Amino acid sequence: MTEDTEGVAIRLWRDRAQLREQERNEVQARLRIAEEKIAILLAENDRLAAENARLRSLGGPDDDGARTETELQMEALKGALMSLIARPADSLNS
Repeated sequence: MTEDTEGVAIRLWRDRAQLREQERNEVQARLRIAEEKIAILLAENDRLAAENARLRSLGGPDDDGARTETELQMEALKGALMSLIARPADSLNS
């Protein structure tokens, strides 16, 4: 190989390595965002669970209605968590 050809090959290799590093950094950033969203949703889930426990402890005449409403909220939150976890990494920046 001539010196010019070697120089071109080295530049191409360096460009590819830089592109792979940039792609890795972008994926890591999306992963951090997803982890933050999951942490927020888990905290909200914990808050709703505590609220659920508080409402259950209050009891009262409409105990079944409150329990049903809270269970529906918990189910909706579970659905939101599952859809976030199941979403492809590309859509996490949305």
